[in-house]
Amino acid sequence: MLEKLIEQLLKELGQNVHREGLEKTPERVAKALRYLTSGYDKEVKEVLNDAMFVEEYDEMVIVKDIDFFSLCVPSKQIVNAVGGAKPAREVKVGDRLWTLDQGYLKETGVTQVTSRKTREIVEVRTTGGSIRLTPDHPLMTESGWQEAQDLGPGTKVEWINPRSLCRQPYQMTSGYPLGYVLGAVAADGSIQQGRRINLTVKRAEFAEKYRAMFTDAFPGSEPAIERVTVPSSFLKRDVPMLRVRTVSRAIGEKLCRWLGVSEDGSRSKTKTFEFPKVVTSSREMMQGFLDGYCDGDGYAAGSGGRFIVSHNRRFLAALAEYLQTPLARTGTDDGARIYVSSRWDQAGWYGKHGFRRESEFYVPLDSIHASVVGVRRLPPAKKPHTVYSFTCEPYPTFLIGGHLGHNCEHHMIPFFGKAHIAYMPRKKIVGLSKIPRLVEMYSRRLQVQERLTTQIANTLNEALQPRGVAVVMEAIHLCMLMRGVEKQNSKAVTSAMLGAFRDRPETRAEFMELIKSGRGLQI
Repeated sequence: MLEKLIEQLLKELGQNVHREGLEKTPERVAKALRYLTSGYDKEVKEVLNDAMFVEEYDEMVIVKDIDFFSLCVPSKQIVNAVGGAKPAREVKVGDRLWTLDQGYLKETGVTQVTSRKTREIVEVRTTGGSIRLTPDHPLMTESGWQEAQDLGPGTKVEWINPRSLCRQPYQMTSGYPLGYVLGAVAADGSIQQGRRINLTVKRAEFAEKYRAMFTDAFPGSEPAIERVTVPSSFLKRDVPMLRVRTVSRAIGEKLCRWLGVSEDGSRSKTKTFEFPKVVTSSREMMQGFLDGYCDGDGYAAGSGGRFIVSHNRRFLAALAEYLQTPLARTGTDDGARIYVSSRWDQAGWYGKHGFRRESEFYVPLDSIHASVVGVRRLPPAKKPHTVYSFTCEPYPTFLIGGHLGHNCEHHMIPFFGKAHIAYMPRKKIVGLSKIPRLVEMYSRRLQVQERLTTQIANTLNEALQPRGVAVVMEAIHLCMLMRGVEKQNSKAVTSAMLGAFRDRPETRAEFMELIKSGRGLQI
């Protein structure tokens, strides 16, 4: 029901709720509202949990610096900034951070940095690395944003290899050159560590054509041809060869993903790659693929046709199915071959469909998914951690150790900050942990800061009947940061003084001095 209402609200605002980026917004906002208003489901008795005791203590009891909302990154955690990674504490307004938008690498700018103290930190370990965050910090998973504390082993988190963030971008388009490169690499090349692309061949004309096609497919790349010697087990001697070599993670990752091979390891991928369906996006690209593969691992046959040979039977079977040609064995080994006619693309030739588009052209995403290995809550620190929040534009997300996170892009957070609470017992005291829980209960409602302040004060006064209660709250309001007056450094401070704190100026002054000590709070 709530999701439907939010969907209707978006429509009233003139938004297409089915467009990419808004499809899950009703669900996200509904979840956020239920979370932010969960305080309505609790009562004072439940929160205080009968944790009130009779104790002969009549001095001031203060619980200060109670956080009532924030999503943050610890000061030492590495954030992926443009120009080089840096600890969160060194990120400044105006810095550029790396992020991902629909899987593709983008830059975003820091427009605001805020910080706070906390003792609660979780460590998330994935196959892509380890990061530390506040428990409620969201990370992007296959099923959407999830808080760090809710992740479990096996959850897939969007990730990009941080080592690839300084790479040169390339414009990749469908066509004969890219098809040729894919075919040649599949037949006779190797991709090592996801970034070293090598083609080692005997024929100079093959090496020259491959280099020319590579340069056309990836403008700005400069593959070099080197003379090398390669040991031959058949000839029992070194053989002179030509090697065309390119080192580029941006290109290597894309080739690996088109060919469906691992980006790790250092060995040739010839036996494991898959038929790249992307080459069927155009006749020219498919022709390039066939020519590149035949130049590397094929030979001429009658009537202008050619045979393609491979020990990768899965690839060859997929290609044979596409070309509608039989798959045949070669000799006594486990190799196989297929015949590629010079008229392979002509519809109706021997009843074949000819060229048939089976894929739209696409460029593989920059990101992949890393699996969560484990999540552990770190022991409470003796000294609080300083954690930082970043507001970014035009993308609200940013990369943390290569993992995509954000500061609550889809949630509705009216204000956040700190509460300072004191009371002077008459006979009853309450467990100190119950006071932050009381703040949490009332803050998770549709609130204004003034009401929140008096509710906390009045509740403690009624429950404990002390000689006095004092509550001071300082908060940053997003409505002031994002709209209207747009004052980025302003804070709202409210107070409620009851009993001795209202009647005795010296008691009130002592409280105010104590909550300012070591913090520089200006009231």
